[in-house]
This record gives sequence, C-alpha cells and structure tokens, in this order.
Amino acid sequence: MNRYKFTYYKFIIRYLLSIILCISSSTVFSQFFNGDPYPPSVKWRQINTENFQLIYPASFEDGAQKLANRLEIFRERVSQTLSKEPRKISIILQNQTVESNGNVQLAPRRSEFYTTPPQQGDFQEWMDNLAIHELRHVVQFDKLTGYLRAPFFEQLALAIYGVTLPSWFFEGDAVVSETALSAAGRGRLPSWEMPFRTNLLHGKTYGYQKDYLGSLKDVTPGFYELGYFLTSGLEKAYGETIVDSLMTRMAKLPVRPYNFSNSLKKFTGYNTREWHEKIRTDLTQKWQEQLAKNNPLDYPLFPTPKSGKPESWLLPRTLPDGQLLALHQSVRNVPAIVVIDSLGKQTEVVKTGRQTEPNFSYARGVLAWDEIRRDSRYGKRVYNVINLYDMRTHTYRQLSHKSRYFSPILRPNQSQVVAVAIDEAGQISLDLLDTETGALITRFPTPGNILLQTPAFDDTGDKVIATGISNQGAALIELNLSTGIYRTLLSGQAQQIERPMYANGHILFKAHYNGIDNIYSLDTAKGIIRQRTNVRYGAFNPWFDRKTGQIWFNEYQINGYRISHLKSSDLPISHFNPPLSKKNILMTSDTSEGKIWPSKPYKRLKNLINFHSLSVDNGNFDNLGNINPGIYWLSDDLLNTTQLRLGYTYDGDVHSSEYLASISYQQLFPKLSLEYRNRGQVSAARITDQGMESLIGLRWREHATTLKMDIPLVFYQLNHVFTTGISAATSYTRRYGLNEPKFQDRFIDRIQFPLHYQIYFNHNVRQSSLDLGPRWGQNFSVTYRHFPFDGRIAGKHLSLRTAFYFPGVWRNHSFLARFNYQQRSGTYAQANDIPLVSGYDQLRPVPVDNTLLFSYRFPIAYPDWALGPLAYVKRFKGGFFADFQNVRAGNAFRPRTFGLELRSDMNLLRFYLPNFDIGIKLVYANEANAARRVFATYGIGYSY
Repeated sequence: MNRYKFTYYKFIIRYLLSIILCISSSTVFSQFFNGDPYPPSVKWRQINTENFQLIYPASFEDGAQKLANRLEIFRERVSQTLSKEPRKISIILQNQTVESNGNVQLAPRRSEFYTTPPQQGDFQEWMDNLAIHELRHVVQFDKLTGYLRAPFFEQLALAIYGVTLPSWFFEGDAVVSETALSAAGRGRLPSWEMPFRTNLLHGKTYGYQKDYLGSLKDVTPGFYELGYFLTSGLEKAYGETIVDSLMTRMAKLPVRPYNFSNSLKKFTGYNTREWHEKIRTDLTQKWQEQLAKNNPLDYPLFPTPKSGKPESWLLPRTLPDGQLLALHQSVRNVPAIVVIDSLGKQTEVVKTGRQTEPNFSYARGVLAWDEIRRDSRYGKRVYNVINLYDMRTHTYRQLSHKSRYFSPILRPNQSQVVAVAIDEAGQISLDLLDTETGALITRFPTPGNILLQTPAFDDTGDKVIATGISNQGAALIELNLSTGIYRTLLSGQAQQIERPMYANGHILFKAHYNGIDNIYSLDTAKGIIRQRTNVRYGAFNPWFDRKTGQIWFNEYQINGYRISHLKSSDLPISHFNPPLSKKNILMTSDTSEGKIWPSKPYKRLKNLINFHSLSVDNGNFDNLGNINPGIYWLSDDLLNTTQLRLGYTYDGDVHSSEYLASISYQQLFPKLSLEYRNRGQVSAARITDQGMESLIGLRWREHATTLKMDIPLVFYQLNHVFTTGISAATSYTRRYGLNEPKFQDRFIDRIQFPLHYQIYFNHNVRQSSLDLGPRWGQNFSVTYRHFPFDGRIAGKHLSLRTAFYFPGVWRNHSFLARFNYQQRSGTYAQANDIPLVSGYDQLRPVPVDNTLLFSYRFPIAYPDWALGPLAYVKRFKGGFFADFQNVRAGNAFRPRTFGLELRSDMNLLRFYLPNFDIGIKLVYANEANAARRVFATYGIGYSY
C-alpha cells in the first residue's frame, strides 16, 4: 500500500542475483533482506474464516472482528474482473507501528495490514481502502502463479510474478481496483496525479523508463501513479477484461521472453513504450482542456529555487516580525525548518527526522513537530513522538516517548499542545498535553471513533478544528476544549479535505471541487463554501495571518512546492458553484452484518516451522565470497520469529559437497542462531620423509557447528541515527577422513569452542537523496577472536575498524577516512579482518598491521539515459582515493596505492528495483618492483 512496497522485490532479487553470481567473479553485494521481529510482549490471536486467517494482537480484537465481516465482500469484488477466486491466505494485522502501509508476499505466503490510518489520505476508512488494494494483489498472485505452492515453490512463484509483471502494472491495477470498488481511492485525487499532470502541461514529456524508473534531478510520476493511468487506460480502451486476458496469456507460458510487453502487443498492438506514449498524449490533451476550462490565475511565488533540482518550502507560517517559517525539503538537503525573510533568504533553524507526513507548529517562539522513532530492538514496533525546539534559547527536547501522537499543535498563550492520538486498539482522540512535563492533561475521544487529521487552534486557544474521515466522506469537525464537545461544521464531502485553519469567522481548507486542489473557505455562520484560489496545478496548506489579513499557502510548481499568498479580502472565485449537499454525501455499500467470529490464541511456538520454498541460495548476499549457489529448503514463520534453512551445495573449487542446516530465532532480546555444516576442505603441507622434504595436498571433511548471539540496537534523535550492538559466537569442529596418513600425527582433528566477540557503535546523520555519504559520521567496530578452551591450538586476533565521514568541498560530496588496526598471533597469524588497500590481491604480499584509507566522492552528472531495454543510467559519480598500509613511526608516510574511480547508478533490464551501483577503479601501485603499475578493478553493488 505504501508508495514503495519492497516486499515483492526482495525474493526476485535473489533469483536475478543468483544468475549474475554464476557468471561474475568480482562482485560485492550488500545485505538486502529485512525480517524485523515483532515485540515478544504482543499476545497474538486469530480468526479463521472460510477464506482468511486473521492473525492480530489481542488489543486489536474489535478491529479484527470488523474487518473479518468485510473481507468476504471485498474478496468477491476484487476477484470478478480477473476470473480467479484466490486461495485462503493469512493476514497479519500489524498495530505496533505508526506507519500506514500494507503488503502481500509469497515465501511465505501472507499479507500484512498496518492498521494505523494516515494523517493525509483519501476520504474513506483506511482499512477498507487497504483491504481492497492488497486483496487485489492476492488475486494477481494466484492468477499468474497460483499453481506453484508451498512447501517447495512459493519463492519460484514470486520470482516469476516479479520478473513477468512490471511493478507499474500490478500496482496500477490495484489502485484501479481501490478506486473503482470504493467511493474514494487514490485515482480520484488530483493531488495524486499532480506531478504527472504538471510535467505534461509544462511540456516535460519524459520517456517510458524515466517516467517509470524515476530520476534524481527531476520530479517524475511514481510507478503507482504511472501504473494507474496506464492500466486504467487499458480498461477504458479495451474493456475491464483486458487485465484478465493479459495475465491469462502470461500464465500459460511464464518463461516467454518479454512476456508482458509481448502479450500487450498481441492484444492492443502496442508494446509498453508505445502504450506509454499513447497514454501520455491522451492525458496531455485531457489536462490541457481542463486547464483552459478552469482559467487559472497567477499568484506571487517565492523563494526562487537556485539548484535547478526539486525543492519545496512547505507549511508557510508567519512570525511576529513578518518573516516566514517553512519546512524545507530538497533532494540536495535533509528536511529542516527554516526562516525566510522578505528577500527570500533562508536561515536554517533545526533539521528534522523522518515523519509520517510533513508537519510542524509554532507559538510564542517554540516549534513543535512529530517524528518517527523505531524501537531500539524490535523493528516492527515504531512510535511517533513530539519534539520541541525553543527558537529563543536554541534548545531541543523530546516531549513524548514511546508515544503514538500525530500532528501536534501548540496552544496559543498556554504551555500546552494538542495532538491526534491513535492507540494500538485503533481508538482515536485529541490529547491535551503539558509542554513542560509531557503529562496528559485531558483526552477527548472522537465521536464514533472518527479519524481526525491535522488539527488547528483558533485565536483564543479554546477551539480546535480538524479534518474528520469516515466512510461517509471528509468532514470539518470542531472541538470545544472547555466543554469537551465535538460538533460537525461540514460533513459528507467526497473530497480530500486537508489542513483546516480558522480565519475571521471562516474555515480555510484545501479541497478539489473543480478537479484541481485549491484553497476554499467555509462561512461558519452561513454554511457556504467559497473558492479562494484558482491555481494551475495545486494549492495546499493554507495559513491565515491575523495581523495582516493575508492567506499564505503552497502552490505546486514543476520543481516542487513554492510559497504564495493573497489578501483575505480578495473576492472569491466568481465561477465556483458550491456543491449541493446531497451530492456530497458518500454512500457506503456496506451491508455486512456485525457477526462476532470465534477467536482463539495464535501460538508462535506451534507455528515456528513453515517450509515454503526450494531456492538456489540461502538469502545471504553480504559478500560474494560467502555465496555458493546450491539447493536450499527454506522455512520462515509468519511473524518473522524463526528462520530455518536446509541446504546442499557443491564447491567446484575443492570438488566437494557441503550440507547445511541452520536456524535463527529472533523472539528473545538477543537474536540467536545455530548452524551446522558438513563440508570438504583442502590444504597443503610440507612433510619430511627419509630426509626428503616434499609438499603434499591434504583433503578431509569436517563437522562444524556454530552458535551465535546478536543484540542489534538502533536509536534516533532528529536527523541523527545511532546503531550499536554486541555479538558473540563460538563453534565446535570435528575433522575426519584425512587422505594422507603421514600427516595424521600433526593433524588437528578438532577445534573446540573458539570465541569471537564484536562490539560496535555508529553515529551518522541522515543523508539527502543526492548525498554520496553522510555529511558527518563516526563508526567504530572492535572484534576479538581466541581459543580459551582448546589447549592444542593457540592464537588471538584483535581488530579495530573505523570510518569517519566529513562534508565535501561542495554539496553532496563526501570525504571518508578509515583507520583499521589488527594484532594477530598463532593460528590467526595470516588472517586479515580489516579493509585492505585497493588492489591488494594484485600487489606483493606483505603482512598487514594497519591500513589508513582516504576517499573523496562527488557526483558528475545526472543523465537519465535509457540504453535500450538493458540499462537506465541515473547518475555518474567519480572519486579519488589514497590507501596507506602499515602506518607507523619510521615508515615513510606515502600511499601504497592511489587512483580514481568512475561509478554509475542505474536500473537494469527495466526492473524498478534493485538500484545498481556499477563502477571501475583505476589503481596505481606506488611501490618499487610492482608487477603492474596501473590496473583496474571492478565492482557492483545494489540497494532498494
């Protein structure tokens, strides 16, 4: 449901990378799978219907019962146009997070609904919209690959699904469903289509790959938005059965090259690129006609963007001295609240962290805003906290902790703040808090548990106005703090109403009655709605300056949101006709009965084993050296508690088989993992026989069992991220089957419980979209290995690894300095556990005690080049490096290698994810008698 639903791609990446790994020999990949656990304190229950298993925390019982009564209706609706009834599926109702999201996945087959509704969305109940969208994905899965099932083929099914269908198609089809099968949906929101519409009206007719895969320098439609128009255009031109026809043909021969584009060509005569061009042309004509009909007005705009890249100044508010406050967002900078003077010069006040939606409030020299805080250990638990910043004393403090507060607003003339509160049970209220202590003063539950969004105070601080969302539409709801009574000022609007604001007997708000987002006002005495702006693309976030009588707002432009204003005395738009009330009342088709379904506890321990797939890898892409494709049987439980792997590989380098069994358990505070391997090993040794010394090859097999404990922790403060943790591991190895009897007396047949410890601490500031590294960062890791329990083996290894990030000369440049040190003895005398100088494997072997590595990276260009269907290049970047080895007193301080690198960020084969980072490094060996002075190394990485 989120704009970026990564779950579909994670297993697809495994198959693609496994193919790449079989033909590549010098590639390094990063870890990509994130199976964050749920907190162990959650007590899970389940409801089983004919077609669904709902698994949910006990605190969400009422919400689960309500959803169970509606799922059968939704299932029937979303299945009709695909002529496929989906199999029973497990749905996890996730109420431990404050984010609004959802996903469907295979391997294991399940869906996850994040139950907390958003502070900005469409005009219907969140869970209904979410259920329609995600159930459409369930039908898509079963339509295309439903015959591939657990316990062996779910991962194969997901890989075929992801490789066959472009993400714009399956997400666009789901958005079409949520729009067609409800009274709301994102397809009805002008704000949702606005970036695409603005581009086309500006003549920015980007190609298919740029519109689909995105850009680092321009605003493009996301694949959800693009997919909605491409898919809805198909249904409009060829009927609602076209999606069924496409998927039926693809399912019959899933290995057909370019399956989707080939099928699209067969039924429509267009391939994907041609269809994109046609829809783009049709939309341009439609939106040009709409623009001419609306006859928009021009409003003053500032500040003037200087970078030429997307940049926004959101939520303008006036200060007593006439300057403006705004939340500045840019691809070149992390978000920050800034002050803007009359000349457009901005001064940063405070950087902010990640938010569910942009917001902040100001009163009496104090700023308030909310931010996401992830639980330090259990990633499925996420909070939303209130932050305060005093602009007079330049001090910051976090007001609430482990809270679920949204859109906080400071109360005029009092040390209090009001925020929307949504608890784990889904109960919604406006909470009044003390800004000195954070203590709850009063709670005001909403009538009928209606969702409230983005509240605002009146001049007196006695009343609060907010948007209310239900299946009857959007409303304007007012709370009188003195009496605790809510009243509805405007109800049943088929509109995305946002950011209501008091203004001299009127309520300003954003809506889209004329098909474009504009600022409107409600006369509270007469109940009349008037249009106040008539912009080209969209107007948002109204703010009324009581001192000057001006209305400030954001106006969307081709490169982001700018600030604009008008006088409140300006006449309303004359051609706007207020809608008749009966035409604005959303009617829900809910005919479900209030049945109470039997529920029972869901026991994690009874459901830990869940084999679902045979795979060619075990999911570990930390380093190419650790990858050994084989055959693995995978088990993952539905709640990310236990991961079990059974595997077989054949190592061609040593001509030997290897058997693997591993299990990891995340429920406890430390993460525990146990692994067993039976593998062949090879080595060489010198022996003396009758006075003659010779080199012989050794072969043996061994049983190796490893136990590991990890405690990973994460903390946040504003735009700072802190990660720390500790791990410990031990193992037992039993060797047998030595091929050389002459070496038996010196052969160590067992290694008993060596210990390995690691402790690390990292602090990095949040990166902007264009940053090549954190502007500031300090990273430390200490590792120690030894043999305390085995008297026959001696050896110690201590290593220190550090990384320090600094700002570059220009914006988005990055300077990285790394110092690494190791001490080794005994068995570990030849082991290296620190980063080595560039090109080390092509240099003269020298024992490494320490390394000092410097690198400077910078962006070169943002070409957005489509190289046919093979690659789409978003960015070129360069860098310089100088690597030192064994730095100590008495040694000349000169680099052992130095050189330059050229890299590029790209998408391959038109896949939206992963984003690949491919490059070449030219290395100069700065030492005497080097075999080669200049040579090249190559690398490939990815992210998602």
